[in-house]
Amino acid sequence: MQVRWSDVDLFGHVNNAAFLRYLDDARFSAFTRMGVDELGALTEALLVVVKHEIDYRAPLTFTQVPVVVEVWVPRIGRSSVDFCYRVTSGETEHLVARSRMVQLDRDTHRPRPFTDEERTAFEAHPGPELDLRSW
Repeated sequence: MQVRWSDVDLFGHVNNAAFLRYLDDARFSAFTRMGVDELGALTEALLVVVKHEIDYRAPLTFTQVPVVVEVWVPRIGRSSVDFCYRVTSGETEHLVARSRMVQLDRDTHRPRPFTDEERTAFEAHPGPELDLRSW
């Protein structure tokens, strides 16, 4: 991901809201059929975020060098899935995060089980669970 000047806040580092965009962008890059297809049409997938957890490890300031955003799937439930992320630049780990998302039925907006095809897409990106700091 390229850090944009508008991502940097008055304190001189990337704002927490910008980091959430990085995580979303990485997830949509890895899972291209989650919500909209290549032409912008809605897909059958309707994944919604129900929780984000983020451990900020080191500030990230404006840089011309892109940062690396890794994304993987440590857990797949019946209708929910967890995504884990790591944002790094060089040897510096800026954050680790986890998102839980739930698949909803487009008509009823109630949780619906993943299809075999959706499970296969998640299973293609396995990885470990993160040990995030507790409150």
